[in-house]
Amino acid sequence: MRAWMDRQLLLDSWDRHGLSPVNWVILTLILLSVVLFTIETMPGLSPGTARALDLANDAVLFIFAIEFALRLWCAGETRGISGLRNRARYAGPFWLFIDVLAFGPELIVLLFLGMTGADLAWLRAFRLARLFKLAKYFEPARVVIRVLRSVWRQLVVAAVIALLVIYGAAVIMYLFERETTPEAFGSIPSAMWWSVVTLSTVGYGDVVPATIGGRVAAGFLILGAIGLVSLPSGIIAGAFQDELRQRREQERAEQEAHHVRHSGPRPGL
Repeated sequence: MRAWMDRQLLLDSWDRHGLSPVNWVILTLILLSVVLFTIETMPGLSPGTARALDLANDAVLFIFAIEFALRLWCAGETRGISGLRNRARYAGPFWLFIDVLAFGPELIVLLFLGMTGADLAWLRAFRLARLFKLAKYFEPARVVIRVLRSVWRQLVVAAVIALLVIYGAAVIMYLFERETTPEAFGSIPSAMWWSVVTLSTVGYGDVVPATIGGRVAAGFLILGAIGLVSLPSGIIAGAFQDELRQRREQERAEQEAHHVRHSGPRPGL
């Protein structure tokens, strides 16, 4: 039974093409939960409809919880993996975390506080984790996640640099504009709004410098922001190229190995 559940629930354990029947059911439930979540936000729903949506969402919560427990219980059975920590590592800590977010907060509130997701609207935000759960079943989405995981340190460094530049720009504009336009640049926190929307190239235009020095400084800051914004894109693009090159090399090696296995010596004349 455990080995059968392992093959049905774990993508790496399924030895056939496509998804297992159980995973197709889970995939359908994920899509259904997204539809239910969308309908719940519509105004003017009748009490009966709202109640039916709550019951359907509660059923999905319990199914996701059961699926999480079964996947953790049976993970790695077909490969001889034992122990909770080893099973969790095989099932994937990232996906287990996403699974918990997909049902955990709402289920805890439902069981221990007797409330539904409609009573605490902020809990609905955790349902967005189901969209990440959906990505698990599609190889292109898994490639994106692998790429982001491989470069998360570089992205953190880029984010820190961006924060430093944004703060530095706010300080510069505060020094130039604090007396001329105190309503917008009278303090560094106030100048941070201009810094964020300008250096992110959004540029709402609701706050602009008035002094010559402030405009010159803003011009240089905007030009520098172009490279700042493109830095994460370059990191991710380079990681994608590395991932695709590795996949091509792996596929070429597998094709060559397959050719060697199936090509025997030619019969003599």
